[in-house]
Amino acid sequence: MKSIIFSICLLFSIEGLAVTWKKFNENSMGDSYVDVDSIQKRNNVVYYWRLFDYLNPSPIGVNSSVSEFTVDCVAEKLTWLGSTYYSQRMGKGKVIKKRKSRRTLFPRPNTVEYITMKFACNYKQLNT
Repeated sequence: MKSIIFSICLLFSIEGLAVTWKKFNENSMGDSYVDVDSIQKRNNVVYYWRLFDYLNPSPIGVNSSVSEFTVDCVAEKLTWLGSTYYSQRMGKGKVIKKRKSRRTLFPRPNTVEYITMKFACNYKQLNT
């Protein structure tokens, strides 16, 4: 229950916070960043925010998205908590759409989700 309340508070507060986006991956769809200031470890679970900056806008005008995740680094289990989609790059501009989720994944190696998960887990290990 505490993690749900923490996640909700974090989800509503991220839009007003200064963030430090660190680029960690790029592919043919765009660039991926993690907010290194948001990476937190609580009870063996790592919380983090990922920004995806699209190379080309979607048909509805999305140029970037900011998503919140939790991950069990040992089990390599990722839970996607939600995303906000923006009209401009780097999570700026008008909010086009918000989506909440509780989708759990076991990402395959070499996918953006897996690379992000490993980045957040390793970053937290190295900077704790």
